[in-house]
Amino acid sequence: MIYLDNSATTAVRDEVREAMVPYLGEHGGNPSSIHKSGRTARKAVERAREQVALLLNCDPAEVFFAPCATYSNNVAIIGRARFAEANGHGKHLITSQIEHPSCLGPAKYLEANGWDVTYLPVDRDGLVDVAQLTKDLRKETSIISLMWANNEIGSLFPIADLSAVARERNIYFHTDAVQAPGKLRIDVKELGVDALSLSGHKFYAPKGIGVLFKRSDVQVQPIVWGGGQEMSLFPGTESVPNIVGVGEAAALAHAELAVVQLRLRAMQNILLSAATSMEGARITGPRDIEKRLPGHVSMVVTGIDGEAAVLQADLKGLAISSAAACHKGIMQPSHVVSALGVDDTLGMGSLRISAGRFNSDDDCNSAIRTIETIIKTLRAQQTKAKV
Repeated sequence: MIYLDNSATTAVRDEVREAMVPYLGEHGGNPSSIHKSGRTARKAVERAREQVALLLNCDPAEVFFAPCATYSNNVAIIGRARFAEANGHGKHLITSQIEHPSCLGPAKYLEANGWDVTYLPVDRDGLVDVAQLTKDLRKETSIISLMWANNEIGSLFPIADLSAVARERNIYFHTDAVQAPGKLRIDVKELGVDALSLSGHKFYAPKGIGVLFKRSDVQVQPIVWGGGQEMSLFPGTESVPNIVGVGEAAALAHAELAVVQLRLRAMQNILLSAATSMEGARITGPRDIEKRLPGHVSMVVTGIDGEAAVLQADLKGLAISSAAACHKGIMQPSHVVSALGVDDTLGMGSLRISAGRFNSDDDCNSAIRTIETIIKTLRAQQTKAKV
């Protein structure tokens, strides 16, 4: 199997797995307990917090561990909205049309509960305009939440420029940075964000662990209640093995960034060059790789169904993905592809190829050959069906 679906999830690295094992057995104490086993677990949690802080260039006290990035995003948005409501701030949120559902969901929830929400449009490359953000600001604007790297089309929002607009006006700014670790340098001080969300399984840590960076002078209220862990933002007994895993993955991502980024860019160039020359294919997201997530390529292809292509690829030992999906029995393109102005018929032929640190140039070349064969087969089947 050639696995080129790393934007969906990554394999757990051997080093990460090995770091976790002791906390599944001999060091399996509850980090809230005061005996030796508990103290050992607590020490491991705090070490992981320091590792993540190094990746983000922040204070360890600004790092919070969550069950996943969906929780991080919900707390960053709804938790801040609760603080805004409790303190008489304006009830206007700005986000974009192509956010992940874990950010669009909270936005829709707030909209249904009396908030005004502005959904910034994106251009043909899937990028938001800083001037448009500035134009859409109101005196009631109290939250801006914009993703850094889009998972479906790879577009990189100019987060530092966007957050500067918020900072000048003392508006809370959150970014979903789930796709960034191990691919982009993350410096929350340079980015100027108030909150930032990560997901462990996007950078070779296990599933079931997320991170929220929250600047120390920024207030966010809990959205669930329990024993007060993670300063009450994510209450519940900490998943020590997963926390240790994400800490180790963060340390590796920080140490290896320069080398891995070069490898991802090289594979991305192979994939982009081939995709650009495919008959009937249109790249979705930026063609300029400096504006695109390293290792990420996406396209829409005329005359095919994306999910059918993914299934055919699977039979041939290739794992890729499609943004088209079945929703309530109806096949439709994703909201991200539609926001680019791609018509529904073409949008159904979406494909995403996302390389990771374990891939090679040979993997990419083989994948392209397989995809080209599948496209020809699906088009021939469609032609035959029409006859």
